[in-house]
Amino acid sequence: MKNKLILLLITCVLSAFTGCGTVTTQTVHEQNPTSQTTAPQPTATEQTTTEATPEEPVLAEVVFLAAGDNLIHSSLYKQAAARADGGGYDFAFAYQNIADLISVADIAVINQETIVSDLFPPSTYPRFNSPTALGDHMIELGFNVFTIANNHTLDMGEQGLLASLDYWDGKENIVVAGVYRNAADRDNIRTNTVNGITFSYLSYAEQLNGLSLPEGSPVIIGRIDSELMVSEIKKAKSVSDFCVVALHWGVEDSPLVSDSQRALAQILAEAGADIIIGTHPHVLRDIELLTRADGTQALCAYSLGNFISAQNQARNLIGGVLQFKVTMQLNDNDPNRRPVISGIEFIPLITHFDGSYQNVRLYKFSEYTPALAEANGVKRFDSKFSYDYIGTVLKEISYISDS
Repeated sequence: MKNKLILLLITCVLSAFTGCGTVTTQTVHEQNPTSQTTAPQPTATEQTTTEATPEEPVLAEVVFLAAGDNLIHSSLYKQAAARADGGGYDFAFAYQNIADLISVADIAVINQETIVSDLFPPSTYPRFNSPTALGDHMIELGFNVFTIANNHTLDMGEQGLLASLDYWDGKENIVVAGVYRNAADRDNIRTNTVNGITFSYLSYAEQLNGLSLPEGSPVIIGRIDSELMVSEIKKAKSVSDFCVVALHWGVEDSPLVSDSQRALAQILAEAGADIIIGTHPHVLRDIELLTRADGTQALCAYSLGNFISAQNQARNLIGGVLQFKVTMQLNDNDPNRRPVISGIEFIPLITHFDGSYQNVRLYKFSEYTPALAEANGVKRFDSKFSYDYIGTVLKEISYISDS
């Protein structure tokens, strides 16, 4: 059963726990019997008793973090260019207030909403392209998994998309999911192993803004199709302990979760998805636990909102990151063993900019103030933005609880 907890206005960091415990197993080593045909029976004084020694559990733990849309408008790359010493781009200012959140994670996943490539000059809405310096900085922050199947995947066409793949492929220990060079590449499920636990990653987009690949192109973009996703999730679970599914879906600017989305999330959880990370609406939506038929649970964030952007609606500036721990007993030989999610925490983030979209930057809500809210440049476009408004929005979103 899904339990929900309304985020308190005075609370800026929300923690919850699944209440699940790890189950350890003991392996008994039996003494091999001595054959009577090859050796005499020992005398009473020679007989010894070997007691079975329980095997100590070997527990692995991974700190996992998920973020929403990294949406790089012109104000962000222009301020990065202005701050760079000797040319190039310096994105540090935009993210410096939340850098410590990312650095503590073993795995940090983000939806890179914009193409990252130097093949074309930087561009903004409606067709985005970001300099590779952005990707470099995201990696420097600690992000090591990038989902790139979204409605802006084809903003720079096939040529820009392949250039972006070339950039990501040049980075070590970085996982990129959602776009594949060909069918054989897609069959290669993206995985990484951290602290002994193997994670797999799948990424799908609901739509591509009406754009399409050239006829005959071998490139494949992950698209939302329940039958295909179930098949790929099952395949991913066959090569991993924990399956991460990123869905770029839903109606933009709406906090409402549709019945069809809830139904699809349940189908994917039953197939083996352990976490579903929703993006695209650019606003926060519910976070909940989904209970499978066998009683186990999956975690679903229907939308984590924007990680950063320069959008001009009040609700678009309220996002957050989802953090939790994944633990598993490594020396458990049970083929049905599952990793355990615990310590779930949602950390609200606020995008702030001065007048005329200057100095775009992120704050943890715990460090944001009413004075900053009153000075946020978004008030020029949406006057309802305020510190109290942020609290109201956060109270509207439902989160899981172990109670």
